[in-house]
Amino acid sequence: MKSFFDFIQQLGASSADIIWFPLLIWTCVATLVFFFLRTNRSINPLYQYHIRVATLFALPMGLVSAVLLQAFSSLYSSSNLSTTVFVVENPLPVIYTASGNSNEAEFSIPWMEANFLVGMISALFLIIAAFMIVRLIYSYVQLKKLHSDLTTEPLTNTKFSNGIKDGSVSVAFHDHPLVPFTFGWKNPIIVLPEKIKNDSTKLDMAIQHELVHIRRGDYLLQLALSVIQSLFWFHPLVKIGTNEIEIYREISCDQEVLNTSDIHPKKYANMLLELVPLNKGYGSFAVNMAVKQSTLKQRIETMKHHKMHKTSYKRSLFLLLSITLMVIAPIACSDLRGPETLSDEEILNEKMTLTEFVMEINGKEVMNANKPGVSVSTPGLGAISITPKDYGLFEFAIRPFDGAIQVGTISDNVVEFKLNELNVSITSTQKVLENNSDAMLWVRHFPNAKTSVGFTSYGDANRPPPPPPPTRLDNPVDQEVFIVVENMPELIGGQAGIQSKVEYPDVAKRAGIEGRVTVQFIVDKNGDVKNPKVIRGIGGGCDEEALRVVSQAKFKPGIQRGRNVEVQMSLPILFKLSNSEFKKEKVDVSSHSIENQK
Repeated sequence: MKSFFDFIQQLGASSADIIWFPLLIWTCVATLVFFFLRTNRSINPLYQYHIRVATLFALPMGLVSAVLLQAFSSLYSSSNLSTTVFVVENPLPVIYTASGNSNEAEFSIPWMEANFLVGMISALFLIIAAFMIVRLIYSYVQLKKLHSDLTTEPLTNTKFSNGIKDGSVSVAFHDHPLVPFTFGWKNPIIVLPEKIKNDSTKLDMAIQHELVHIRRGDYLLQLALSVIQSLFWFHPLVKIGTNEIEIYREISCDQEVLNTSDIHPKKYANMLLELVPLNKGYGSFAVNMAVKQSTLKQRIETMKHHKMHKTSYKRSLFLLLSITLMVIAPIACSDLRGPETLSDEEILNEKMTLTEFVMEINGKEVMNANKPGVSVSTPGLGAISITPKDYGLFEFAIRPFDGAIQVGTISDNVVEFKLNELNVSITSTQKVLENNSDAMLWVRHFPNAKTSVGFTSYGDANRPPPPPPPTRLDNPVDQEVFIVVENMPELIGGQAGIQSKVEYPDVAKRAGIEGRVTVQFIVDKNGDVKNPKVIRGIGGGCDEEALRVVSQAKFKPGIQRGRNVEVQMSLPILFKLSNSEFKKEKVDVSSHSIENQK
């Protein structure tokens, strides 16, 4: 169950960037386009039709283009090439979930979290969109069934088939009261009502009207528009655009029929009036004459001025392509990003320290560690864990880690975040970050953790859960093994000294194994290493080599209240091949790389 809710939260975070933000950009552009067309009704109906089609086509094409351009930018992230024209800050918190560990966090349904709500809405819309696509497929199956029941005859009269290959179009009559419509691409079929079969004038007008649709490829456009309308069923502009496309498609078709034949407009209008009561039937999928009482007056009024519009189909297609690209551009070249975070190199060389700090939740002081010498620190890759009374356990880091959400910031000596309706503020007497003033914060909360009140840190934010109990603030000096002490042990020779003793195992070299091995151990009162063990390994002999070099390490002992004490620590040993893109120089070579394990 928890994995499902994690998926919903992840869907909410990702859909904001790949669906809702591009959709918002398209909405703004489409609103301007539709407003312009509505206020300039004198524009050629064919252009009115194709501009609206282009605007709707740009919606899915813009979404796909945005994803492809982001992938392209990521592929060439090392270059200065950028496809983003403008950036908007993502209002939703960033969620990071690594494989394998998130299911250990305390389970609670995050009903009020923005990502979860957006994820639920996105999931609902996607489910309904899938249903709409299924309904569209069902409509197509019904058309195919109708096709099998019809008796068709090839259209061979050249009077009607001007510009169309002889015999490529078929005509069929249906005994149900349906509006004339056309379906099919390679071998289109014109379906006509039985009632006009013996009226040659009306028959000629209906066939000529449908042949215009065939010559212009309106069936394929209608097919694509039906898919778009099904996918974006919830968007009012898609619905409005589809209705107006239907109107101007038929008006432009009427005008072409009247401009290229000797049909009298009055007779043509009378035929439309006669077809008004008929059923549209398969109109959502096929291309029909779309005779609606609400639009009939507009069509007849336009017929009076049909000579005013000299259409150019090629010019209109060029306009369709141009408008599509123009609408796609702002969608594809915009980006919804979260706040700027530290780079990988900055995180690797950073250190986070809370010194003599005070913690408040919702304005109430819940922990006071403002005592001389009290501090907790971790390297940039690690995390700090704090357990105040009655509020569970909080873990936070300056990088994404398993199950954490980006909901806070570090600013100088203050750590602030908001999670599960808790406003948390931690004020340190000194600057929290060693090399930076500000950073984003990722936080994970275990609201029901049964641990002692206290705090601790660990060198790898993605260490295997569940988290061990943090060190109590009131540790007695006679405790056998400490985790946090006033003066933590210092590695003699530093990280660089112990890293220089590493001999890369041949097996790991041949297999191309690289990575970080974390060794946990105890520094005794004399500064020697006791009981080393690998808590995160990579295999290939690297684990054994890490144990060997750590076992030989020498420390300045930890001191608590003026006495040497035993302290539990952990140390990362880096294994990187010489041809790796990463460099050893990026390893933190100061004694601050020593990590105290919970």
